[in-house]
Amino acid sequence: MRFAVLGSGNGARAWCAQIAALNMPVVMWEPLEETEDFKKIREEKEMFLEGDMTLGGKIAGATMDIREAMEGADHILVVVPSFAHEPIFRKMIPCLADGQNIVVVPGNFAGFRLKKMMKEMGVSKKITISETASMPYACRIDTYNTVMVFKKKFRMKMGTSPVSANQEMLVVMNHIFRGYVDFIPAKNLLEVDFDNANYILHPFPVLLNYGEIEKNGKTFRHYIDGITPIISEKMELLDKERMEIGKNLGLNLMDTLSQLKMYYGQNDSKTIYEFVNSNESPYKDLVGQSVTGRYLTEDVPGVIVPVTQIAEKAGLDAPIAKLAVDLSSLLHDVDYVEKGTNLKTLGLEKLSIEEIINLAS
Repeated sequence: MRFAVLGSGNGARAWCAQIAALNMPVVMWEPLEETEDFKKIREEKEMFLEGDMTLGGKIAGATMDIREAMEGADHILVVVPSFAHEPIFRKMIPCLADGQNIVVVPGNFAGFRLKKMMKEMGVSKKITISETASMPYACRIDTYNTVMVFKKKFRMKMGTSPVSANQEMLVVMNHIFRGYVDFIPAKNLLEVDFDNANYILHPFPVLLNYGEIEKNGKTFRHYIDGITPIISEKMELLDKERMEIGKNLGLNLMDTLSQLKMYYGQNDSKTIYEFVNSNESPYKDLVGQSVTGRYLTEDVPGVIVPVTQIAEKAGLDAPIAKLAVDLSSLLHDVDYVEKGTNLKTLGLEKLSIEEIINLAS
């Protein structure tokens, strides 16, 4: 098996190290600029993980030529923030070949966007599209060729379109992460998109601590300072709303507390507040937040907006989620419904709920 990793950030470099540790060929594509760090990686061809996981090895190469990275690759991993999906897909699509498997980490409705863009660009290659619900670890770049893993996840969902190919892709992912992370099947891509824990964990602790973050962002701890018992209660109301929408769409969603326990370890926590302050929490040392950070600018338009719009199409209401969208839009002077990942940008505005589910399957 040959791999291409599209991206060069925390997660992308971590995936390169994970694959390199098994002596499988992997090429990293740098989408932005030829930095000094990139030049060192290209010359030395090594990548490592440290912290909660210690492994690494030689990568096959690093390049700024996406066609070079993708040529001959069986599996193409897109490991970038969701706002980068469209520009990267635009470069990726002309280079696709029949039989390639695309894995977007995390998904954030990327499967719908990719299918729409392939149709618009007249590309009809026979590929599979997989999405994960999250990154397999909380990590940050330590040095140019080393990523520090604060805590790995134990289990996480992955879905594939067509669904018939999901078992094969689960075998691939579980081979890469054998002994570390267990990938389990989702019903379809839509289930993965709706089971993104960032939907619950990120917006409310920022919105409900906006003034404090504006004044003391550098020392603000999102999970420890931002999630109080009362704020945790409101996050759990948002979670119940999400779960109800999923149930009506026939999706097997997990509540966020159960996801946290699946990811990081079981304990007796009864609330999100209790879990983030528990020994299993990976969040205690995360310091620094911004009122214009990705917890609002990425997760509100990229995760909450499409969920609310699909819910509305199904005749379901999502008042708490809409409140998060409206308040974020007001505070940022941006119409996140119009500018975000809406049904039009995903090519879903003219489809019925049944057709959307079929497209995700």
